[in-house]
Amino acid sequence: MKPFQALPSVRAGVFDALGLGTDALAIACSSHYGASRHVDTVRAVLAASGVDQHALACGPHRPFDEASARAMDKAGRLPESVHNNCSGKHAAMLALARRMRWDTGGYETYVHGVQDLVRKELSHWLGTDAELLHWGVDGCGTPTPALPILEMGRAYARLAAAARGDDKHAAVVVSAMTAHPILIGGEAALSTGLVRATAGRLLGKEGAEGVFCAAFPSDEPSETWGAAFKVADGAMRAVGPAAIKALTDGGFLRSAEREALARFASPPERNTVGTAVGALYAED
Repeated sequence: MKPFQALPSVRAGVFDALGLGTDALAIACSSHYGASRHVDTVRAVLAASGVDQHALACGPHRPFDEASARAMDKAGRLPESVHNNCSGKHAAMLALARRMRWDTGGYETYVHGVQDLVRKELSHWLGTDAELLHWGVDGCGTPTPALPILEMGRAYARLAAAARGDDKHAAVVVSAMTAHPILIGGEAALSTGLVRATAGRLLGKEGAEGVFCAAFPSDEPSETWGAAFKVADGAMRAVGPAAIKALTDGGFLRSAEREALARFASPPERNTVGTAVGALYAED
């Protein structure tokens, strides 16, 4: 959802008005790992908006980045809301609320103007009225619709096509995500790995509960595609092997790219002393 949730801020000129670069837009589209570069970028968005981090409705959790989490433990520091993997999205939503001169309180609720703009944006990409979808609340507190994976894939295909077409705002979003792979995820994230390995030729984005979306924003409209994956039991560890195998079988990855993504295609299983005792892989 995050690229689509960030688009209303782009269309409203939020990032330009605040003098923020594409790194700020990338963090708005991210499920980041809470490393210092991620947190610093979120703080920069908040500072430019004149909003305190306590306005973030996403709540705190430990950084996904192990080194960052251990450093905080060693320093006796507790995680803050800026460490939440969704804090970039929330910071952009707060910035949008300020830009529109709306009250920032309750920006994450279904009835707020920010979320109304998100639903209108999503309606465009789905080709259907998003108000008619079944909406729930995401883990970070924002409204999220129930979507079939086919519709997720179609939305990413349309985003990729628009980015190479006449939608300059979609182009800015896709460009920011592919230009800053470390910001959209983290060192261990499949999204980051896929963008890095393909030098931005392919776009990837994780979702919760075993969801992963990918897209190929080709200059040839007939070659543009989007894809969505969902692990039935929600386990994230199966996402890499499944997605990389599908992209490989479809002929969408080059030889060097497959080699660079091998750690995601068949990640090792390690015991408590760090010895590799097995590996995950996807069967035909």
